[in-house]
Amino acid sequence: MSKTISLKKVAKYSGTRIPIKDVTINNFVTTDNLLQNKLGITKPTSLPPQDGNMTAYFKNDILIGNIRPYLKKIWFANRDGGNSADVLTIQVNEKHNPKFIYYALYRNDFFEHMMKGSKGTKMPRGDKNQIMNFSIPDISLENEEKIANVLSSLDSKIELNNKINKELEAMAKILYDYWFVQFDFPDVNGKPYKSSGGKMVYNQEFKREIPEGWEVCKLEKIEDNIITGKTPPKISPKYFNGDIPFITIGDIRGNMHITSTEETLSKLGADYQSTKYINKGALCVSCIASPGLIGFATKLSQTNQQINSIECKKEENSFYLYFSLNDFFKTSKAKTGNTFPNMNKGDFSDIKLIKPNEQVLLSFSKKIKSSIEQVYINSEQNQELTNLRDWLLPMLMNGQVKVK
Repeated sequence: MSKTISLKKVAKYSGTRIPIKDVTINNFVTTDNLLQNKLGITKPTSLPPQDGNMTAYFKNDILIGNIRPYLKKIWFANRDGGNSADVLTIQVNEKHNPKFIYYALYRNDFFEHMMKGSKGTKMPRGDKNQIMNFSIPDISLENEEKIANVLSSLDSKIELNNKINKELEAMAKILYDYWFVQFDFPDVNGKPYKSSGGKMVYNQEFKREIPEGWEVCKLEKIEDNIITGKTPPKISPKYFNGDIPFITIGDIRGNMHITSTEETLSKLGADYQSTKYINKGALCVSCIASPGLIGFATKLSQTNQQINSIECKKEENSFYLYFSLNDFFKTSKAKTGNTFPNMNKGDFSDIKLIKPNEQVLLSFSKKIKSSIEQVYINSEQNQELTNLRDWLLPMLMNGQVKVK
């Protein structure tokens, strides 16, 4: 076991303040956009122009969410900016490798330490002084850098895969827009349908023209096997911590393919609600709390009651619905300016969508299938790399494994 030193000996809380009016859309971090258990942030938010100051963070600082600290929200800053009062900003001194300190804090031990000193019941917060007493390995700067390099190389590959996945999904979305929004799918001569004079028919319900032979219908007419999830009784621990993925909203966020879940069910727990199983490939759509998050199940799974899942009989429908439903929720939010209202199964089944003809759907599916499959392969690899990193991390920190 390595010698240890307290966090306060190697780092301090940020004391720099900057005017709120200087914060742009690209650099404001809150607890809402710190990703849970995923070493990063979603797109930073913006603030309206206003007077006052806020805590500044700088590149290579460590940002930690301090509301409900058990959520394990932590980010190694790759830019300068400002953060909300509920985000702790830690600056590492020049005698230590900041990336190593970051990894030393990206452990269950640290967040358990935060929780032990947290105050409050509804919105517990970590105690700042107690947090700074957390013990980290006391090793040479050279060894800090070696460990940081090993773990960073795994995270760099994960990040690269994520970038590739975003590009692949963006390319598929461009094709979807071209075919199903602009209606320039290839006609019988291989030319863009609408631009080449393809016949369009005005649809009263959609208040726009759609290709002749297409229709507007309810989601359940496209695919009618819709399953609303359920949670087994929490008073029965034997229903949980098994081998069956239990999908919740956080597992879908940012993931086209749901390769891991925070919670699992035992076979006993899943069989308790045997009608709630969904198969690999089912399309999971959040309809309560954060409506409109969509992802494909990658294993036999179950979901909680905030999610409706579509078991598609036709693969081409699942690809089309992924993009079509994404557009539906984004458009609905844009019209109202608010998050779309919570939806029950009936509301979800009644969503009105354009239904293209079968041939166009089949052609679209063939065009994008390899991209969707590559996103899945990269996501699976990322899960393996994440497991490897999380397995190595504590052993590197306590000296069980050394880097030569």
